Amino acid sequence: MLLLAMNKNFAIIDLIFTGIYTLEVIIKVLSRGFVLHTFSYLRNPWNWLDFTVVLLAYLTLAFPTIPGLSALRAFRALKMIAILPGLKTIIGAIFKSARLLMEVLLLMMFVLLIIALFGLQIFKGVLTHKCIKNMEPRVNITHAEWENYIQNKSNWLVIEDVDTMVCGNGTGTGRCPTNFTCLPGIGFNPNNGYTNFDNIGWALITAFQLITLDYWENTYNLVLRASGAFYIIFFIVVVMFGAHYIVNLVLAVVAASYEKEAKRKQELKEEEERILELRRQKALLRAKESALSPREKFRQCGKKLTRGFSMDSVMSWATEISQLDEEEENDKQKNSRCYAFKKRLKRKFCSWTCCPAFLTLQEYLVILVSHPLFEGVITICILINTLLLSIDYHQAPYSHALESGNTVLSIIFIIEAILKVTALNPMPYVRNGWNAFDFIIVLLTCLEWILSTVNIPTLKLSMIRSLRMLRVFKLAKNWKTLNTLINIIFKSLKEMGNLTLIVIIVIYIFTVIGMQLVGHDYENKVSNQIPRWNFRGFYNSFIMVFRILCGEWIEPLYDCMRCSKMYFCLPLFLLTYIAGNFLVLNLFLALLLNFFSGDTLTANKKEEKTTPYKDYIKSFLLTLSCRKRNKSSLGKIQPDDQTDTSETDNAHFSNDVPLSDCNMKHQMSMQNEINLSRTVESTASPTLSNSAELPSMGTNEVPTISAMCDPASGGRKYENGSAVLMLETVEEEQQEAERELYRPSGDTGCPEITEQSNDKPVNEDNKTDGEKPLCSVEEEGMEDEEQKTEVKTMQPCLPAMCTEKCICCNALKTTFLGKLFLSLRTLMFKVVNNRVFDGSVLFVILLSTMTLTLDDKYLQKDAKVQLALRYLDYFYAFFFNFEMIVKVLGLGLTDYFTNVWTLLDFFLVVVSWLSMLGNSIQAFKSLRSLRTLRALRPLRAISRWEGMRLVVNALVASIPSISNVMFVCLVFWLIFGIVGVQIFGGTFFQCVDQNNDRLPISIVNNRSECNAYQDLGYQWVNPKINFDNVLAAYMALLQVATFEGWLEIMANAADTRGIDLQPEMGANPYSLFYFVAFIVIGTFFTLNLFIGIIIDNFNTMHKRVKGALVTVLTEDQRRFYGTLKRLFKTKPFKKIPTPKNVILYKFYKLVSHRWFEPFTIFLITLNVLVMACDHYGQTKRFALVLNWFNVIFAALFTVEAILKLLGQRQYYFTQAWNIFDFLVVVLSLVGILLDSSASKKQGVSPTILRVFRIVRLARLLRLVRSLKGIRKLLFTLVISIPALFNIGLLLGLVMFIYSILGMSLFRDLPRESPINDMVNFETFGNSMMLLFRLTTAAAWNEILHVMINSPVQRQFVSFTYMTSYIVVAYIVIINMYVAVILENFHEAQEQELAGVTDEDVDMFYEVWSNYDVKATQFITYDQLSDFLNELKSPLRIPKPNAVKVAALNLPLTNGDKLHCLDVLEALSAVIVGKVTESEPLKKLSGEVYKMSVKVFPIRNTLETITTTFMLRKEFKAALTIQKAFRKWKLRQNHTTAKKKLERSFSSLRKSLRSLRSSRPTSPLT
Repeated sequence: MLLLAMNKNFAIIDLIFTGIYTLEVIIKVLSRGFVLHTFSYLRNPWNWLDFTVVLLAYLTLAFPTIPGLSALRAFRALKMIAILPGLKTIIGAIFKSARLLMEVLLLMMFVLLIIALFGLQIFKGVLTHKCIKNMEPRVNITHAEWENYIQNKSNWLVIEDVDTMVCGNGTGTGRCPTNFTCLPGIGFNPNNGYTNFDNIGWALITAFQLITLDYWENTYNLVLRASGAFYIIFFIVVVMFGAHYIVNLVLAVVAASYEKEAKRKQELKEEEERILELRRQKALLRAKESALSPREKFRQCGKKLTRGFSMDSVMSWATEISQLDEEEENDKQKNSRCYAFKKRLKRKFCSWTCCPAFLTLQEYLVILVSHPLFEGVITICILINTLLLSIDYHQAPYSHALESGNTVLSIIFIIEAILKVTALNPMPYVRNGWNAFDFIIVLLTCLEWILSTVNIPTLKLSMIRSLRMLRVFKLAKNWKTLNTLINIIFKSLKEMGNLTLIVIIVIYIFTVIGMQLVGHDYENKVSNQIPRWNFRGFYNSFIMVFRILCGEWIEPLYDCMRCSKMYFCLPLFLLTYIAGNFLVLNLFLALLLNFFSGDTLTANKKEEKTTPYKDYIKSFLLTLSCRKRNKSSLGKIQPDDQTDTSETDNAHFSNDVPLSDCNMKHQMSMQNEINLSRTVESTASPTLSNSAELPSMGTNEVPTISAMCDPASGGRKYENGSAVLMLETVEEEQQEAERELYRPSGDTGCPEITEQSNDKPVNEDNKTDGEKPLCSVEEEGMEDEEQKTEVKTMQPCLPAMCTEKCICCNALKTTFLGKLFLSLRTLMFKVVNNRVFDGSVLFVILLSTMTLTLDDKYLQKDAKVQLALRYLDYFYAFFFNFEMIVKVLGLGLTDYFTNVWTLLDFFLVVVSWLSMLGNSIQAFKSLRSLRTLRALRPLRAISRWEGMRLVVNALVASIPSISNVMFVCLVFWLIFGIVGVQIFGGTFFQCVDQNNDRLPISIVNNRSECNAYQDLGYQWVNPKINFDNVLAAYMALLQVATFEGWLEIMANAADTRGIDLQPEMGANPYSLFYFVAFIVIGTFFTLNLFIGIIIDNFNTMHKRVKGALVTVLTEDQRRFYGTLKRLFKTKPFKKIPTPKNVILYKFYKLVSHRWFEPFTIFLITLNVLVMACDHYGQTKRFALVLNWFNVIFAALFTVEAILKLLGQRQYYFTQAWNIFDFLVVVLSLVGILLDSSASKKQGVSPTILRVFRIVRLARLLRLVRSLKGIRKLLFTLVISIPALFNIGLLLGLVMFIYSILGMSLFRDLPRESPINDMVNFETFGNSMMLLFRLTTAAAWNEILHVMINSPVQRQFVSFTYMTSYIVVAYIVIINMYVAVILENFHEAQEQELAGVTDEDVDMFYEVWSNYDVKATQFITYDQLSDFLNELKSPLRIPKPNAVKVAALNLPLTNGDKLHCLDVLEALSAVIVGKVTESEPLKKLSGEVYKMSVKVFPIRNTLETITTTFMLRKEFKAALTIQKAFRKWKLRQNHTTAKKKLERSFSSLRKSLRSLRSSRPTSPLT
């Protein structure tokens, strides 16, 4: 791998390694066999990898002249995967998800094809439109001269900036200025001809660029400028469906597959450990028994027999086993040399028994360092140190004072470390993680002082000095959220090790491939300048691949295609992006979401909140009085009465245990306590998660004995996936804390649950049943029903406090005025609760919202519209004032001013008063700025829209968690910001000439030389984005985190040479590792925390909507309940009856033939291929051939529609797909007619022709019916549509508000790039188009740059406007969109796991329709066997199925008929399996059955006569009776025959006797 990274040809070494790999393969083949046997070499998939690597090595040696073949040697790095078992799990997860991934990639290709064909039909050649300077009038030239004139770049509008040259002549396009004309087919396409839709190849690349959102704003602006603003609908569909849905499906698939694989591996590992543990214990028991005498063995056997199998005997048996295990391990440790060495080491470093005076000093030092005031002083010093480091900036006048302050603080931290080491002894001190962390920083500080005195010129002390910022992490000892995050990060690093290695291997492979495939081609640079981002050298290639993994691939692809061959660059970049970003990086992000799940931080936050505020006040007062807090001030939420005394007594080190007694036992107890403190600090561990308010031992460096109490004895259990309480107010929060505080630990009663929906505890998926009592769930369900049926009542007008203290209020009620006021209030209350009133208010809100869109830059030119808008403002103000008065009277002051939405109404009414006051009175002119707040009017519509209100409630519930995590992210970014100021502060300055181009160092080397040539126009300037101070660093890091403008920042950093030195290209290349580290930590880690919290809160709200009973079901019960709900959604449909006419019957059989639909799909595929052959600049003959093909296909699809109409008759229009096909055929015929009219020059609009060309693409959607994998993935979209629609409405509302604000604040921005006549805030339409682009954070830094440099608004307003929109739209709302997709994909996967999907139900009813043509919902018992045999898997029961049919025990009604739902429910129960019934499941099942009555009303009216099981029993009984009767008959026949035989035999004997007696006597006798 190292040799490949050097990019040099080592032929001999290459042969050696090839020989080694070949020898390995030969040995394995000889030992196992090649392929024929079961356990042979190629039967193992991992050996395929080795064999492929060896095969590629020999291909490289055999064909060295084939270009690019040698680059495949980089795949040798994949052999590491087969060696390391941890990597096999990750790769196994990817392979396990191969089927789903292929389906997602197939869906992606399908979507890309539709987007590309759409762009090919609509935008073909439009990007070659350019503004050409008009010629002088009355100039006659030839056609050739005209062509030369328009192709001459000097006659174009702009030469440098190609994007602004694109123009259009249609409505909503970018127009050319005066003296210029927009002409088509001029020059090349933008971006050196690479951005276009001129043929299917470039259209596919551009479509892939759009769905990956890489530099897509360029294509967006170009297309809208050339074709018209109304094509924004195309980009909305592409971005929302393609970029946010399809791409995130890959994330969902990879995450789900890895979760399954990891779960399976964990189960296998636990099973193996359990078996090994049992074997080890069995061996230990045998060893113990073998050491006993025969008498003892007999006695032990007798004891076991007399015990029996009681629980006590089992527990004692387990205790004996554990004690025996511990004794044996202790014996082994004591006999080892390591134990002896450790013992000597502990005696030397843990038992400082110098003299009694030192021990007395140590005792006092323990009291000092364990005092809260000491820790508080250290915390204040950390904050002061952080502040001093933060306020430092380039050329700060107080730099020396800051350095002195940092030195003093460093001395304080050194003294702290010395005191703690002296008090605790070295080993206990180091055992605490935070103490070790402090000691390392102290050592680094000392190292910095030593190096500063040495004065090494090549050493940059700023790197070491910036490490002092790590002291900020010491705040984690008191900041639980930061503590939790740090512990989770360190925990995840161990788990992420294998995955990180996979990422490194992937980066290495593509780095080497790119370096060897196209690296040398960059020498053949264009315009004598090598692109900055290239594959020349391993380091440059590594940075390039990392850039591609971050999502930036299209611009370096353009550079690669300019320098190298297209057939090398395209596969390289696409495979790098798909393998790196889609697969590996998505797996990395999915695991981060798993580790940084929002419930961990939320639970921690709730734990903090459960401590009453009076405890904090008491703690603060004790600190001020210089007294140490006891355990009760730090106590648990649920104190145990039995342990309170002991905890209080042992809250600190007692004098009864003197430090002079330095025996080993005391030292070991100290170490155990230190270990316990470290365990308690690890908030990610299950021990701490079970404790609600155990303080981190980092607060008191000396651990207390009270910390050894079992946290499980009290406190709320918080684990990953625990219940999270959504508290709305501080009062409710305090009440909840008090309930938790004073609830005894042994209380098993149900907790009190308030009626607010936000106060209901919500269980996650992995929550066990015992964590929430059933009675609480039942109470929640009852409260939900009470809320639904609650009747609104009129509340008192004034608060209860006013009516109690004001005696006159009761007296006024009986007066005439009081009664009149009461009747007026009653009337207003009815008006407020009337739907007509709400509808009228909503209509006026929407009307006022629409009028806000008219207040743009060009309104001042129309005085009439201004006057009309002013009168409308008066009307709106009057109407909303009237609404406020009505609601105040109807709802009362208390209800009106305690509701958030009515408070928003009141605020907007006050704003309207103040704005009208500013317009009317000159003295209050400054109040006119409040008119901007009118943009908040659309927020009033949220309370009237149920779905949007649910989404907003989810966001509001997420605000505490989001703000908490935001502060943590700011701390991480602050560290990187301070480090950036220390490294790059003042180094971004550069000397530029008059054209703002940077001068080479051969001309200007430093600042003084630049200032010396000021007369030549040279200037020493600083970029707007720099690291000169912390605030500027924050803005730079925000651009890096959003991957917008980050390349320019990284380029400036890589060119730095030092302060006051002219930058040079590539002078400081390794500074880019700073940005790589920030992207990994500051973007992949911290920004994904927002995603995790938003997903967690969204799922919490989603489960709350589902109901409280669903949350306590087990996984199997949830699947069973979901299956039940799916069964009752659909019912049988009527099948098209067979026509009686002979001719129509033939057509019916034709269209019903199984090969008819595949033939249609084949025609559609051919039609797509023909459409893909279309391209810009094609010859007339080629266009004519394509037109004839279009006519032929239209004729074929018309024939298909006619055949279906003849065969299916009027029933043709009962199916949605048939209606869709009919519309496509009709519109296709109309399009052909319009094309023929246009060819005859009859004045048909080109836009209308384009619309009808698009209709042909609709035939592609018919492929969805045939592709089952795509249909399943689209099912996720279908079930996501309601939630996505609500989120889309919220996003549109936010865009609307910010567009109104943008028109009000930034309408006068100057027209400088990128602001132009299309990209601006001058009108509402342009504002919405720009904000839609900014929703994906596309080039937001460029817009902000123009805002900051313009004098239109202050910089603070510009920063606030842009950053708030990026946070709200890009980070929050778009991530909610992702959360919906992930949740619904999980739900779709749950259907697969449950065994019965919606497709299975549809298949069931489709087969049912063959037996129940008229949709009576019944079939006969005789048809059941054939019906079950005709079903498809998993519902199919093949013949012979008589016994299985009987086992289903299906009910039969009169006429031996079976209902469809009974059959489907029985088959589903077989697939789902046996599920344990519980009370919640019974209640939910009962609700589902009640809903089924509406869908199947006939089912409950019929009486069950018998069942299939009873029929089978009757049949068996009849068979038994018949068999017995036959046997009896046979016996009877046999007896009768026997008697006849006996009678015949007796008669024969008699006859013989008579013959013998009648025979005459012989004469001889």
